[in-house]
Amino acid sequence: MRVSVNNIQFYCAWFCPYAQRAWIALEHHKIPYNYVESLIVREDQDDGDHGYDKNPKLLAINPKGLVPTIDLPTRIVDETELLRKQKKGEAFRTLSIKPIDDEERNEPAMVLMESLDCVEFLNSLGEICNDKEAYCDLIPDSSLLKDAEDMNKNVCSTFYKVLMKPTFEEQKEAFEYFSKYIGEYVNEILDGGFYKSTTLTIVDVTVIPWILRLPLLRHYRPTLCIEDYINEEQYKKLEKYIQRINALEAVKNTLWDDFDKLLAVYVRYADGTATSQVGQAVKSGKNAHDI
Repeated sequence: MRVSVNNIQFYCAWFCPYAQRAWIALEHHKIPYNYVESLIVREDQDDGDHGYDKNPKLLAINPKGLVPTIDLPTRIVDETELLRKQKKGEAFRTLSIKPIDDEERNEPAMVLMESLDCVEFLNSLGEICNDKEAYCDLIPDSSLLKDAEDMNKNVCSTFYKVLMKPTFEEQKEAFEYFSKYIGEYVNEILDGGFYKSTTLTIVDVTVIPWILRLPLLRHYRPTLCIEDYINEEQYKKLEKYIQRINALEAVKNTLWDDFDKLLAVYVRYADGTATSQVGQAVKSGKNAHDI
C-alpha cells in the first residue's frame, strides 16, 4: 500500500442501487471500509424522513440523508485528489467532497457524496492503496465518464418512471425509452467482457445495479418485457452479461440475501406511494438524477 487507508465509514442502504455503485467500487478495489446501514423504509410512507428512518450519524454529515455517503480522513482525500489532478490535468473536475466540521474527531475528515463522484474518487483511491499489478482501472479512457453520465440519465432514471408513472401508456413509453438505451448499452459490451473493455468500467458500475433489478420490473410491470423491445441477439448478449456480472466477487458481495425483501422495498414505487426524494421527483415530473 502506498498510503494507509483506514477509518473509512461507508453509509449505505442494502436495497439502494445508487449506493450499490459505490459499494461495488469499494469491493472492486479491495478498499477497507466500515459498512454503516443507514436507511430503514417506513411502512407508512408519510412518516419519518421522506419515508425512512435515517441513521443520525448520516444526517450529521449529510443533511439530505442520501446514500451513498462516505466519511473519510482528510489525509486520504488530499493524497487521492493530488493523484487525480496529476493524471487529469486540465480535464480535472471537482467532486462533491466537503469538510466535516467536528472538532471532537481524532483527525480532520471529509464527506463524499453523489454516487458517480464516489465511484470516480474510489477508483483513484484504489490506485493509491493497491500495488500496480493489482490495480484494475475503472476509467481507462476519460470518455467513459460521459458515457456513465448518459447511461445514468437514460437508463437508471427512466427505471423509476416505468414503476411510477400513473397510466399504462406512460409506463410503456418510459419502458420503450429504457429498453432503447439498454440495447445501446448492450451493443457496447465486448464479447466475454464489459462496456467497451475486457475489464469492468465505471459505465458497468453505473448500470449494473439497475440491470440486476430488471426482475423488479418483470414482477411489477409483467406485460413489459425487455425481450420484446430489444432484438434477439441483444437479449442473448444481455443474458450472458448478467451471468458474468453475477459471478464477480465485487458484485456478489453487494447483493441482497432475499429477493422478496427487495420486492417489498420497491412496492412503494410501483403503487405510487413512495415519498423518498427520488419518488417525489418522479411524481412531480422531474428525473431521479435531478435530486
